[in-house]
Amino acid sequence: ARNRLLFEDYHMKEGEVVSTAISEARKWQAAQSLKTQGPKHNLSGKALISSRRSFLGPVCFVDASWQATTHIGGMGWIFKDTESGRPVTNTTNRSHVASALMAEALAVKAAISDAALRNFMSMSVCSDSKVLMDCINSRSRCLEVQSVLNDISALSASFESISFHFVSRSLNVEADSLAKRSLLDFVSQPIVG
Repeated sequence: ARNRLLFEDYHMKEGEVVSTAISEARKWQAAQSLKTQGPKHNLSGKALISSRRSFLGPVCFVDASWQATTHIGGMGWIFKDTESGRPVTNTTNRSHVASALMAEALAVKAAISDAALRNFMSMSVCSDSKVLMDCINSRSRCLEVQSVLNDISALSASFESISFHFVSRSLNVEADSLAKRSLLDFVSQPIVG
């Protein structure tokens, strides 16, 4: 309405403004649902990447814990195989981690690397980092973690199919405790030198 007033000297009535706003909001919502519908192919075209709730193959719950004062990150993940029912866990930790989002991205990268080494052909990755899952699924640029997102995309090509899902913290407590334990292990290591 403001642009039409400025550029066309057109005065819209209140009802017109409201109906135009509603119409544009509906168009925007429809475009958003189209963006998240169905599977997406990564740049290499090898792996099918999906953001839908159906889980493909083993499910990997992943989380990170980050200490702002020391810039140390602890990462943990757990593979839950729906066929065998046996969980497999792993952890890692790193120093010089710039942010909590970077720690989450590094955790996903480590989990995907681990899954590739285990020769998984398909996998569903679940994280309680909505920002990270949105960045991965929408393929939007996130400068803070872009290099790690590029690595995740490249690693995803080694799978026939891989999906990324946001889950609530209450569903991710096992990975959360692994990540916190990994951070604590790193912090409590004696300094040798």
